[in-house]
Amino acid sequence: MNNPLPAIAGTSEKIEQIKKEIETTRQRGDTLALVALLKNLGQVYLEKGDAPQALTEFNEAIKLVYESEHKEILAQLLGFRGMALKMIGNYSLAMQAFRKSNAVASGIKYPALTCDSYIQIASIHSENGKDDEVIATLNKALAVATEHRDKVRKMRVYGLLGDSYMKQEIPVKAADYFRQAVEAAQDLGNRGAECSFITKLGNAYLFEEKVEPAIEKYERALTLASALEDRNAEINILGGLFRSHAIDGNVNLAVKYGEQVIHLATASKNAEAEMANIAAFTAFLVENGKVSETIPYLERGIQIADELNSLDLKLDMLTRLGLAHYKVGKNEPAVEQLNKAFVIAGNVSDETTQMHVLSYLASIYADMEQFENSIKVAKQALTFANELEDHRLAAEQQILLAFNHRDLNQVEDAIQYCTASLESYKNIGDQDMIERAQILLSELSELSK
Repeated sequence: MNNPLPAIAGTSEKIEQIKKEIETTRQRGDTLALVALLKNLGQVYLEKGDAPQALTEFNEAIKLVYESEHKEILAQLLGFRGMALKMIGNYSLAMQAFRKSNAVASGIKYPALTCDSYIQIASIHSENGKDDEVIATLNKALAVATEHRDKVRKMRVYGLLGDSYMKQEIPVKAADYFRQAVEAAQDLGNRGAECSFITKLGNAYLFEEKVEPAIEKYERALTLASALEDRNAEINILGGLFRSHAIDGNVNLAVKYGEQVIHLATASKNAEAEMANIAAFTAFLVENGKVSETIPYLERGIQIADELNSLDLKLDMLTRLGLAHYKVGKNEPAVEQLNKAFVIAGNVSDETTQMHVLSYLASIYADMEQFENSIKVAKQALTFANELEDHRLAAEQQILLAFNHRDLNQVEDAIQYCTASLESYKNIGDQDMIERAQILLSELSELSK
């Protein structure tokens, strides 16, 4: 199936021009020329992202040729109809269109469109989570491409099969197909595709935690991407190198590549990639005891979340930043950021995050010896924990409340919460915390005498 037209400068002008030609052609009564113009107009709308209008043009063209002998044009139009329906999100009707296109194309021995329609059918199966049917349909596409020695489509199908097996978390099979895709790309002299498939092969190795071959593939892909000046490919590859060295425990190299990928994403104004890598890199830094180094990255993450107008991302960054401040002993900014996070969590109705943020705040207030604030917030966290049936967090709040009341000399309340925490820890089978609660309960019993 042919791809939509490339991006057109002056799309509105192009649309108006084709519309005028359509009216002239209607008056002339030239059906085939009218069909061609309707198809072109539909393609322009499709490229513009106006799928409903594209569908209108394709449907009219299909009616004009449906009963004619021009089956090749009909097969193309049915494929375009499927693409418009797929863009709208009507996968059921899109599947019907692609299957009709495939049937017509197969009947007239049109291998390119037969293969393309199989690929599109597989994509609908993928959207519907039918992984086995994806594989089966892509294998049909591969058979057609192989029979007709269509090297470009063979390469594409190899890559799609690799993607499908990666989605199913079968990296060994995925790697086999990505290797064949790499060889096909090399045979075609398509360095961009070669770079992409080598990167995916690295991803498959990394999924298996085969770090050394993953690094070798990423480094090879990086050389290609740099030569092609493909910044998005470089970002993906540097991210893979960061993850590889992080898994392998090479902290210095992981930091090097983590910094590089974020810097490149920033320079390329790729906000989504920058945010994703900030999240991964700061988590790595925290795991390796470099908490203070995360703060500027997390502050930048908040700015990006605002640029993307994403409350969910901002919530994540604020929570991480609050915890980072807490871990380096900066309690007041920690409270400030976590309070902001709590407000946003409420705005997006994220009760789980509200609960966790409250538990963090309760601990911070206790460390600051603001026991009454800690009690107030811990009780709120406990309410959420009970509602959400998070038994571990409920137990944590109960024992924190016991310590807080003890520190305020409110022994009876402390005993009440300590007893509750002991039962909670018994229910979840945490022996260490059972012993800790028992020791605290013994101490409180002495104080109550």
